[in-house]
Amino acid sequence: LIKAIRQCYESLGDRDVSIYISSVISSFPGTKFALSLEMYDLNDSTDAYLSLIDRADGGHADFLPTECEMVLWEERWIEAHKELSQWALIDEFASSTGNTNLMLECAWKTNNWEKAKCCLSSPSVVASLEEGDPLTKMTEIYLAIHEGNLEEVENLHAQTAQLCLHQWKLLPSVGLRTKSHISLFQQFQRLVELRETSQIMVETSSHSARRTIPDLKLLLGSWRQRLPNSFERVSDWNDIFLWRFQIFDAITTNFSWADPNTVTTLHDRPFACISLGRTARKQGLTEVAAFSLNSLTDCTIDVEYAFLKLREQVVSLQTSSVESLKGGLNLVNSTNLSFFDSLQKAEMFRLKAYFFNALNEKPKSNQAYCHAVQICPTYARAWMDWGRLCASLSDDTRKQARGQKADSKDLTKKTGLYLVQAMGCFLEAVRCDPNEQTRDHIPYCLSMLTNDGPSYGNLCRTFETRSAVLPSWVWLPWIPQLLSSLCRVEARAMKAILVGILKDHPQALYYSLRSFYLERRDIERSKSQKSSSPNDDDAPSSSRLAEELMSNLRKAHPILWLKLEHILEDLIVRFRPSYEAELLHSVVALHQKASMISDHEANRDGSTGRSGQLEACTKTLGMLGMKFFNFNRERSESSSSQKSARFQAKYASLFTRDFLEMNSTGSNRDNLVDKLQKWKVMLELGISHVPDKSNLQEVSPSLSWFSSQAPDLWAGACESKSLSLSNSRHDALTSLDNALFKAKRSSALAAAKTNAQAVSVAANSEGLGGHTGGGAAMIEIPGQYAPTSSSVLDSRPFPELHVKLVKFHQTLELTSTSTKQHVHRITMIGSDGKTYRFLLQLAIPYWIRTDERSAQVQYVMEKALRRDIRARRRFLTSKPSVVIPVAQRMRMSANETSHQSLDSIFRHVQGPKINKLTSYFQEKVTSHLRDLGDIQEAKKDQAMKDAKLKIYQDICNKLVLPNILSKFMMETIPSAERLFQFRHVFTSQLAANSLLQYAFAVVERTPNRFVFCNSTGKILSQDFRSQYNHGLLEKHNLPFRMTRNITEFIGPFLLEGVFVPSFTIVSSAMHSKRSVLEPILHLLLRDDVMSWYISKSSAKNDQKIQEAERQLSDRVWSNIRFVQDRFEECSPRDVTDAAVEAVKSKPDPIDIKVRSLVDAATSAEKLSMMPSAYQAWL
Repeated sequence: LIKAIRQCYESLGDRDVSIYISSVISSFPGTKFALSLEMYDLNDSTDAYLSLIDRADGGHADFLPTECEMVLWEERWIEAHKELSQWALIDEFASSTGNTNLMLECAWKTNNWEKAKCCLSSPSVVASLEEGDPLTKMTEIYLAIHEGNLEEVENLHAQTAQLCLHQWKLLPSVGLRTKSHISLFQQFQRLVELRETSQIMVETSSHSARRTIPDLKLLLGSWRQRLPNSFERVSDWNDIFLWRFQIFDAITTNFSWADPNTVTTLHDRPFACISLGRTARKQGLTEVAAFSLNSLTDCTIDVEYAFLKLREQVVSLQTSSVESLKGGLNLVNSTNLSFFDSLQKAEMFRLKAYFFNALNEKPKSNQAYCHAVQICPTYARAWMDWGRLCASLSDDTRKQARGQKADSKDLTKKTGLYLVQAMGCFLEAVRCDPNEQTRDHIPYCLSMLTNDGPSYGNLCRTFETRSAVLPSWVWLPWIPQLLSSLCRVEARAMKAILVGILKDHPQALYYSLRSFYLERRDIERSKSQKSSSPNDDDAPSSSRLAEELMSNLRKAHPILWLKLEHILEDLIVRFRPSYEAELLHSVVALHQKASMISDHEANRDGSTGRSGQLEACTKTLGMLGMKFFNFNRERSESSSSQKSARFQAKYASLFTRDFLEMNSTGSNRDNLVDKLQKWKVMLELGISHVPDKSNLQEVSPSLSWFSSQAPDLWAGACESKSLSLSNSRHDALTSLDNALFKAKRSSALAAAKTNAQAVSVAANSEGLGGHTGGGAAMIEIPGQYAPTSSSVLDSRPFPELHVKLVKFHQTLELTSTSTKQHVHRITMIGSDGKTYRFLLQLAIPYWIRTDERSAQVQYVMEKALRRDIRARRRFLTSKPSVVIPVAQRMRMSANETSHQSLDSIFRHVQGPKINKLTSYFQEKVTSHLRDLGDIQEAKKDQAMKDAKLKIYQDICNKLVLPNILSKFMMETIPSAERLFQFRHVFTSQLAANSLLQYAFAVVERTPNRFVFCNSTGKILSQDFRSQYNHGLLEKHNLPFRMTRNITEFIGPFLLEGVFVPSFTIVSSAMHSKRSVLEPILHLLLRDDVMSWYISKSSAKNDQKIQEAERQLSDRVWSNIRFVQDRFEECSPRDVTDAAVEAVKSKPDPIDIKVRSLVDAATSAEKLSMMPSAYQAWL
């Protein structure tokens, strides 16, 4: 049965699950080890399988595999050698074992057509044809074309297409990120090229007979554009290219009488060989790449392809071996560069500099980079690599300065000069070509500014000068860091960048800038009230700079500013939660905190910590009393004051009696918890009478009347006509030549450019100063700029193509969020006809800033996954959550009706009794603690662990079912096909989310914070905050949330075959970008630690923030190492000798660390020790 299940998963394209099932049924540890190597696409698996086969053939008495396991080794060995393109070796093995089908495949790929013809008549191949195997039928088409029977090709092609379509009908429907149809898509491509091949052969035969030259540019051009994806396996590339090579050979043979240069135009062998070699090199198959490039020795090629071939040969020598590095350097030095253009010469000098740097000859490397940029000053890759060299020299000098304290001043100065040069190189690379690779170093430039210390030094000046010429859109993903830098010494440079952004992309900056301005204004006002002396510092404060930016925005885009301010004012004033809802949110948070006191103190006998936490709760209750029941401040005689008066009359006396008159010294936790529970029930009852839906016109007439009509524009139709350097007239007209316009549509391109220039000139007069062009006065649906929005292009945003706000839906909803807030959900209708729902939530500034950084982390992870071959094969993604700051204490979170939390699902399935489980667990633990009496501390700790484990198991066995989530999803998604696809996507998304939980020490993933989309399977990172201990990330017993209902819904196959490899591959993708990730983590964790520190202390001005930041710098770098180490340890471990390790008694799988984390996350002992609010039994 399990073998049949494995075959089913394999036919559905779930290779990882199939490999896991093979590992389960295997008896030898070496087999499991070799399968783990193959799961992660490591070429060492070939040596591991060969070692196992050789040891079994050696006749060792203690190594006797079963026939099933031996067949498995041979099958996997064959698949591994297919990736290595060793078809002669596979043919030899097939001949020795009598595998006719494998012999047939090797025959046509090695151009042995006599053997292929014999194999087609064998009984096993005939049986495959009768069973309807399209690949075998396709081989008949190959043979017919080779033998010239072109009249049979049409009939065979139709039969093969019918077989493929029949298999298509047997598969599930095409869904989101399904892999079951990929092999058939590849077969359809081969069928298309087979039909085109027959046309080529007919045309070449007729022209060759007449001694004329055919025109094959159209067909060859379509073949050039129709390439497999770069992340697809080399065996899939071989299926396409080996047949193309045979056709190119046939064309060359037919026109052997023609001039060689003319024959070169009739085929595309150079492009095909170089493309295959580049793909093989990037996938680590250097031998395949070398073989593909060496096949061009007998082919006439032009200068461009000669350069590309040479470059591939040189790049393939960029290994850790000193001999290879020296060989690459010699190859570059022996190359005649006179035939190359300036860009190609610059690339050769860049490669030369790389080899010098790898051989630790840094002065020569520096000189070579200098020559590269002198030859081609606009070559961004040379600037970028030169910047990396300068950064490494700075690190080396800094290390040297630490060891030589005598000359530390000179070395420190030298370090600063290297950093200045590195920053200049990085920013120049972005100016030359703002592609995705060059923009990766923008965070590094922002991180470098801390090296200037407390004064505005050379780094800040260089940054200010160089950043002024960059396009403003390159800074969009890092707007939160630009705003936080207004509190630092580099504020002047940041202001210039922000001015460029607000002119060119105002709606990307407006919400964050407004929230930041209100937050810093409130802090400055509170400080000015406490301090009578004015600030004597000449530098403008962050609040003043933010106010100037808001003023610039108002002047540059007056119409847009008025519209946005009008909408946000209504959202803040009219959609604020009711007093009951606000108080309920605070009571729920306090109830959870008070309930966790016993959980944290259960293993300790002292009462100091408990009394301190009780005091803190009592103090918080006093602050709530001042906030909700002292309405003498800032109250006017209006409807709001009437509401507050009614609220005060109803609850003030009860609140005073229950909490404010309570003696804190004599109170106990149980009494406080009971009273909070009473208020929680009372407030929920009051809110339950409020209708869930209301008319928008009753709440906000102005928003209900809002209406707008979006213009129908195209990308770049209306460029901003700002006078800034980043948006000059030349840039505005030439920026149309972007990736979207590089299609082969010259007439459409010319028309688009002509119309764009006319429209942009007309749009220049739309607003004051000429900054409202491009329909900038139209309000966009929030969240369409990086980092809350990411795409495969990751290029300059086109506001003309963004969805515009047309109107608001007339129905206003009241809903409960993951944090138990009862908030309004407002619906916007976009110009694309879709609806966009947003929750209006109250939150402290620290939470709002954390949401922004969480979106940035997911944005960075998405970019890393997009560049990783293994991640792209598995369609792994990490989409950011859209959270828009509206004010300093209000945010707008994207929300859909399909979003579900575990808490809401459990309430839906099991009803309201789920609320009693938390108190039941606490009561049982407290009762057991009393029964223990006075015993030794060590025995008490163990007794408490045993008691919690027993209570946890009782709840799991008697009160909570393990299949609640499964039942709910089966009701929501009744189709078995869709449910299968959903579980697969959900599991891979859960793996990426769990990695972030583990890496950033996010432990408070309670059921109401575990939110996912029940239509797409996306896991949302709501309230995704790290837990600090004195500003440091710390290890926790539970790495991530993996409770019973989640594991039951996923199942064992997807847990081990999807979750574990996805977790490992995502971690490996992040670890592979360690050098790029370090400055990003520095920016994110620095701001996060500072926000956490400010939230725990009184309001601080800019100078005190800078002092605190310098004091916390060591902790920030400790947190960076903490995160980086966790990415490293979750990556596949290095294997030095797979052949030796495979035959050991107990070799560990290469993902052993992730498997141990899964065991820890599902451990009943660890789950039982979690706080009751975690609800580990769900």
